[in-house]
Amino acid sequence: MSDGSAAGPSDDRAFIDRSIRIAIVAATSLAVVFALLYVLKGALTPLAVSLGIAYFLDPVVRLLERHGVRRRFGVLVLMLIAVGILALVLFVLVPVLVGQLAELARSLPGYLNAALRWVLPHVESLGVDVPTSWTEAFDQVRQSIGIERLGGWAQKLLGTASGTIGAVVGIFVIPVIAYYMLAEFGAVKDGFVSMVPLRYRDTVVSHWRKVDELLSGFVRGQITVCVILGVLYALGFAALGVPMAMLIGLVAGAVAFIPYVGSALALGLASALCLFEHGVGLRLAGVLGWYVLVQNLEGFVLTPRIVGSSVGLHPMTVIVALLIGGNLLGFLGLLVAVPVAAVAQVFVRELIASYRTSDLYTGGSGPVV
Repeated sequence: MSDGSAAGPSDDRAFIDRSIRIAIVAATSLAVVFALLYVLKGALTPLAVSLGIAYFLDPVVRLLERHGVRRRFGVLVLMLIAVGILALVLFVLVPVLVGQLAELARSLPGYLNAALRWVLPHVESLGVDVPTSWTEAFDQVRQSIGIERLGGWAQKLLGTASGTIGAVVGIFVIPVIAYYMLAEFGAVKDGFVSMVPLRYRDTVVSHWRKVDELLSGFVRGQITVCVILGVLYALGFAALGVPMAMLIGLVAGAVAFIPYVGSALALGLASALCLFEHGVGLRLAGVLGWYVLVQNLEGFVLTPRIVGSSVGLHPMTVIVALLIGGNLLGFLGLLVAVPVAAVAQVFVRELIASYRTSDLYTGGSGPVV
């Protein structure tokens, strides 16, 4: 009988060899997937949005199924309700937002000149030659960068605008794709599981449940929190008389899924506009007080109760994932960044747990508790 010390080196070598094989397969698979995503990112963006909608609404459809509603009928009713709510929100919000954007266009020159008058003395005291108006500033920028570069930027802007047609088509296609994805969501999952070899099926299902739990807590919960925060900011700032309160709430809620960014935008925009419009006073104090109240409500009530304390996605993980995804794949990267980070986190935890129970880590003395 061989003792533990004799078996140790061979076990270590086997563990290392297995880890290298897994790393090679994983790296190759990731490279192929990334290449496909990069090449097809334009076409895959509507699919990713549709899949996100289907994933978000699937629990509601399953709840309807448990109450005896057929899945396709439940999906159709749910999609009609969602479209109706969206149309109602647009019918109510779009006129308000258009009015506030027009107000912003009228007020922006005055805000900019007020900011320039406030900043100018401080900058000039440092010996810096600064323009006295925004027209002069634009002329200086144009002379420093050259008209040719401005022309190049204009061409890029036109190229971006030309892609708007594809985006509009994608917007109309998304509800149709989302309907079919949601109607066949369970069948797609069952079909995927049925293709997994039997000896790996339990492991794959176990990992999928962990990923689903992680994503359910973060994605579904975070979207709900973003909507609530946007509404709270908009209503509170509107009650305080902050200009363009609805626009601030919409922007802050839309980016609230990025840790710290949504709240910083809400505070910065509301404070600046309130300061320009009303000056230092009770309104500005009210803006700061409402911001503190909403932040405490988010930290102690909304996030713990809706998102949950067991999500496990650290804010820095989310920020880094969004930065990398957006830089590599644009808007599609922003859509898939958090799900990919959740999947990666589950497998990294699994690898760390496997490493901690291996003889390479324990030295043959058994798993470390």
